[in-house]
Amino acid sequence: MNNLMLSFSGADLSRLRTLVAAVDNEVVHDSGSSTAADGQTSKSALNTTWSRLVEMLDLGTEPEMRTCPTCKHSCTLGATRCGHCWTSLLPLTAKERVAA
Repeated sequence: MNNLMLSFSGADLSRLRTLVAAVDNEVVHDSGSSTAADGQTSKSALNTTWSRLVEMLDLGTEPEMRTCPTCKHSCTLGATRCGHCWTSLLPLTAKERVAA
């Protein structure tokens, strides 16, 4: 499980709740669709709502990772200490960065 803590303003939380409710509604509505036209409309609405939710979360790209030399847990490339064992991590050389 990811321990990432996100922080949103009240307005953003409200928009996020609205988008989550809309996705939930579209998923429930889509599961009951029986006609092709109905299903296409529902899938289009779900895709639009999902795209808006992903855009709002703006999670960015995955950070580059490296392995702690002491405990072998993953750390971000720019970390100065391991988040698991707290070992000081030396900056990687250019050669090590390419290999990571």
